[in-house]
Amino acid sequence: HLKGVALVVVGGESDYEARPLDYEWVLSIREQCIKENVHFEFRQCGTQFIKDGKTYQLNVRELCSQAKKAGINC
Repeated sequence: HLKGVALVVVGGESDYEARPLDYEWVLSIREQCIKENVHFEFRQCGTQFIKDGKTYQLNVRELCSQAKKAGINC
């Protein structure tokens, strides 16, 4: 699915009714990009963010900074 793609950007929704974003899914997309030599950027977590089986309610102001702290862009 990544043939001809130069960059994949991943980010969660930022709203009180946002769908949850599972970090395992983010990492899965990243691995697919690595295998196909495609640039990957994780730009923001979601307001409802799932990591290690736990759901976190994040403040909108934290979404980008928390994604950056993950340090998984490539």
